[in-house]
Amino acid sequence: MRRQPTFGCFLLLFVLLGAASLLLGSDQAAAQSTPPTAGPLSPLHPTFTMLDAEGRNVLDSGAPVSTMRTCGSCHDAAFIADHSFHADLGLRSMTAPGQTASGRPWDTSDGMFGKWDPLTYRYLTPAGDERLDLSTAEWLMLLGGRIAGGGPTVTSRTGDPLTSLPLDPASPETSIRTADGEIAAWDWQQSGVMEMDCFLCHLDQPDHAARTAALASGEFGWANTATLAATGIVTHTAAGWQWNAAAFGDDGALLPAYVRVQDPTNANCAQCHGLVHTDIATPLTIAGCDTANPQTATTGQVISGQKIAQSGVNVAGKASLNRAWDIHAERQLSCTDCHYALNNPAHVQESDATRPSHLVYDPRRLDIGEYLERPDHNFARGQSAQYTIAPELKGTMRRCESCHNTDSHSAWLPYVDRHMQVLSCESCHTPQMYAPAIESVDWTVLDADGGSVVNCRGADGPDAGVDTLIEPWTPTLMMRGDIDGGQQLAPYNLISAWYWVYDDANGATRPVPLADLQAAWFEGDAYAPELLALFDADGDGELSSTELRLDSDAKTAAVAAQLAAQGLNNPRVEGEVQPYSINHGVARGEFATRDCQTCHHDNAALHQPMQLASFLPGGVVPAFVNDANIVTSGDIQVGDDGTLHFQPAPEQAGVYIFGRNRVEWVDWLGLGVFLAVLASVTLHAVLRFIAALRRPRHTPELKRVYMYDAYERFWHWLQTVAIILLLFTGLVIHRPDMLGMFNFRYIVWVHNMLALIVLINAAMSLFYHLTSGAIQQFIPRPYGFFDQAILQTKFYLYGIFKGESHPLEKTRRQKLNPLQQVTYFGLLNVLLPLQIITGGLMWGVQQWPVAAGLLGGLPVLAPVHTLVAWLFAAFIVAHVYLTTTGPTVLTDIKAMVTGWEDVEVHAHAEHA
Repeated sequence: MRRQPTFGCFLLLFVLLGAASLLLGSDQAAAQSTPPTAGPLSPLHPTFTMLDAEGRNVLDSGAPVSTMRTCGSCHDAAFIADHSFHADLGLRSMTAPGQTASGRPWDTSDGMFGKWDPLTYRYLTPAGDERLDLSTAEWLMLLGGRIAGGGPTVTSRTGDPLTSLPLDPASPETSIRTADGEIAAWDWQQSGVMEMDCFLCHLDQPDHAARTAALASGEFGWANTATLAATGIVTHTAAGWQWNAAAFGDDGALLPAYVRVQDPTNANCAQCHGLVHTDIATPLTIAGCDTANPQTATTGQVISGQKIAQSGVNVAGKASLNRAWDIHAERQLSCTDCHYALNNPAHVQESDATRPSHLVYDPRRLDIGEYLERPDHNFARGQSAQYTIAPELKGTMRRCESCHNTDSHSAWLPYVDRHMQVLSCESCHTPQMYAPAIESVDWTVLDADGGSVVNCRGADGPDAGVDTLIEPWTPTLMMRGDIDGGQQLAPYNLISAWYWVYDDANGATRPVPLADLQAAWFEGDAYAPELLALFDADGDGELSSTELRLDSDAKTAAVAAQLAAQGLNNPRVEGEVQPYSINHGVARGEFATRDCQTCHHDNAALHQPMQLASFLPGGVVPAFVNDANIVTSGDIQVGDDGTLHFQPAPEQAGVYIFGRNRVEWVDWLGLGVFLAVLASVTLHAVLRFIAALRRPRHTPELKRVYMYDAYERFWHWLQTVAIILLLFTGLVIHRPDMLGMFNFRYIVWVHNMLALIVLINAAMSLFYHLTSGAIQQFIPRPYGFFDQAILQTKFYLYGIFKGESHPLEKTRRQKLNPLQQVTYFGLLNVLLPLQIITGGLMWGVQQWPVAAGLLGGLPVLAPVHTLVAWLFAAFIVAHVYLTTTGPTVLTDIKAMVTGWEDVEVHAHAEHA
């Protein structure tokens, strides 16, 4: 018979709902929180009985508490555990090694259970492997502090309960590597399993340390009970865990004062994710980039509403940082506000795929009673690069634009929509990180403690003290590939890792087990003499950080020989780079990036390289992992000094950034044409001047003609000035590295206004010339055109140097000679329309991206626009010079000012 939930059960479920964001990889880990309160935490939550796995009251049985039985009295605990990727951790997606999206030959899933992490290094051994590194039991012992329970902690890889598996030391699911290196069988019946730990997320003060200690000792069945240690419900004695009868009523249920159930808080999430600081009265402190706070260690993200300037962190320039570590924490948002249960009626978003096509909004929601019984613990999540589990849930959480609009940006940011299309909000709102983060992890060598060598950004190392000076560091912007097919530049930290791999007996590539790596490097507690003699350059018997490097072929060969001596075939070094998305540590507006030249400049911060390592371990250049959500937008390069860095190149992903991106051959071609024209007119002018000195001055017969009316002059000068200013402002936009003294934002605005003036002026001029018939002057006449063009060409080439008269008469009806007609015909019918079209599409790329895309987008439009601009510049030079070829140097210029022009009288002239 189906259980009918009571109203009290519903209230309990409602409170439990907040667990939704607990384990989401939002960004938190060890919390610094306040002491618990003394009274009942939630008067709405009913009291309940603590039950063991057999359904008995723990006071009677003295057995560990069962969360599935206890919480399952009101909630469908089985449903919750089955709908939680924090419980599953990749168990459902397990495959044979090498078949996952990561591309690593040894990965068996897309989650924590089966996906190798070079930061923790240990490898979850699949069945049939030659050597055991991590069995399921040791995996839980080692990483249990970050595991919610359920999934692979209760169920085998084949779907059977772990407690039903026969003892078999040959199976990685029922074995353990002992302290002396031997492989022994693991008895799950004796150790117990760890059910999904509801208390970890729903208590105000879960005892994370006691829980982790229980897991590390292999007492898996008691781990959830240990979580209650700080509540007074249970205590740990020499005889084991003892239930406190005083915490229970006569009916066997907990007394109200001991019901510490609540919605999950940021501090709950922090236990597994990253550093959360909730007490703003106590200065926040940070010590190095300790992986105990994994999200902070890998990204530098800190969830705290405290001002950086008021914290206890020794950040360079701290006095000026009057901003919170995270604006959302300062505004009292919780992790669960964004990372909610997907079926929560208050937050649910129906996808376009499931919502009826005729509805914009579907008001139908899950009944609150059903929701409280079965809250989905597959929480809304973003699109981080580092978490690949449950890819079908990526992008289910609300983004920045779900709560904010960009109207305020239009007051200072041009092309707001275009910027929002290309840039994620975090790109500008997380301009710098103020906590250390890991830069590189080197497992090719081992430190004196048998661990890897870790280098950090912003601090000297992972073990730096709280007083260590932290230098703010800048995330690199890479093109993020969104699940909807879109792309945006987003901030990342890049962590490079190097490690040894070998070929096992089956020919499969595997990372060298840590036990074998330590056996190769050490004899007892000291370094192996062969390696110490080679690495110890100063002979002091110790290895400093500069000595403990695999920076020569001799060192690489020596370590490889030591590994081969352990029976490892073909040991070699491999390397990888893992991007880590940065989505928190958000700054409010005045601390966000607002300077256009941060991106629109040759030396912009957007294009600054990010160091990956100070040298290349084993001489191996690492490659990006295959399953990160990045699109190629940069290159891994080795500097002349041997350092390794990532050089951003957004143009590789089709992003064209004005002021930064240029097509060199277009610039050189345009400049070449301009200089050729300039050189030609200069040479022509010099030759004219010399010829004039050698011959008598010739004064032709002139007559005064009203050549240009007022509108023609106005149109001409307005167009001339506007085009010249367009060329200048365009040059500033194109080359801010050369003309950085100008404000980029205002230059863009001026350029657009000038373009509008030119467009309106050209339209009005076209209307005038069409209605007045003056358009006929710009159209070449077929009859006699070539003869006249040849005459005019001969005049410019040598007749002008002899003082000859102009071969063709200029009249009010025929102002242009054939060469001018051809030039203007091309100018007005090709260059000007082409410039207007490319400029208009560039300006309107945010409104009409499809139209711009049909012509190649900005990477094509911008170079074409630039080339035409160079041709306009060349035309202006030639045009201005040709105005000097009249009877006097200034005759044509004066005519365009006054309208009256002195023209030469030809014998066959018709009087105008």
